[in-house]
Amino acid sequence: MASTNPSYYQSGVCQDIKHKEHLFHLYMNQITEGNPNANQKIVVNPGLPLGFGITVANDWVIRDGPAADANLVVRARGMHMGDGKADENWLFCHNILFIDTRFKGSSLKVLGDFVSGKDSEWAIVGGTGEFAYAQGVVVAKVIQNRRICI
Repeated sequence: MASTNPSYYQSGVCQDIKHKEHLFHLYMNQITEGNPNANQKIVVNPGLPLGFGITVANDWVIRDGPAADANLVVRARGMHMGDGKADENWLFCHNILFIDTRFKGSSLKVLGDFVSGKDSEWAIVGGTGEFAYAQGVVVAKVIQNRRICI
């Protein structure tokens, strides 16, 4: 039996799409609660082992160098949640909002897992502005305690 498409649906082939590659070397400093300069807040903490169920809202700053006075380029706004029962694992969901003059107003949507103390990859699942329809990965490397290079 042949299926017909409903009136609200169309499909086609995009032949003129051109891809542009962007490569950034940026540094994020996560400052946990309890510090006067904290850039994240625990919203839910059920007190389970390995941080399971902890939900944290964050507004991390991302700079063009590892120093605290390096240029502010991006804010990573979103949340991370402890989702590992067998090991400590965090699910990240972030809006990477560019605030520098070159990409101001553009954003990347990022999802991924972070295992405490280990390097990881996060999926870029979309974006806005200059990064509309973005796809790719963020390679996150721990370079110092509580500091991640992306």
